[in-house]
Amino acid sequence: MGKEVKITPPEGYEIDKENSTFECIKFKPVAKKKWRGAYDSLVSGYLIETDSNIRHWTDLSEGGENINIFATEKQAKSALAMAQISQIMANDDRFGGVVTDEEWKDTTLKFVINRVRNTINKAAFGDSYEFLSFHTQEQRDLFLEENEDLIKDYLMID
Repeated sequence: MGKEVKITPPEGYEIDKENSTFECIKFKPVAKKKWRGAYDSLVSGYLIETDSNIRHWTDLSEGGENINIFATEKQAKSALAMAQISQIMANDDRFGGVVTDEEWKDTTLKFVINRVRNTINKAAFGDSYEFLSFHTQEQRDLFLEENEDLIKDYLMID
């Protein structure tokens, strides 16, 4: 009967099986999981369903099929508002279309709507990206006038 040696890797490391031999055990840092961790716990939160209703779910498995669960209802409403805003900006010519990534590469002013503390703020930036951005001040102001409730949902303002 042979002898047995058990190897316990240092915390945060695992045995590097590809680079280890019987004579030399090597360790590598444990790979970090992209989605929370163990995949054996449960998550609860809010989901935007295919009919665009937000529904509260509890005790869902943490696997890859449930990575679209928001922790709060306010976050789910924000995501839903973002989707709606993106469609309005892309399809209503009065708002000048989406400010493209290419346009953000230059420092020309873009007229933006963002959140400062707990209020809607209008500003102009040349180099600081905001989702709610427009080519002209008039487009921004008209969008705000017609879509204030949607903007509040997106910015998570009560």
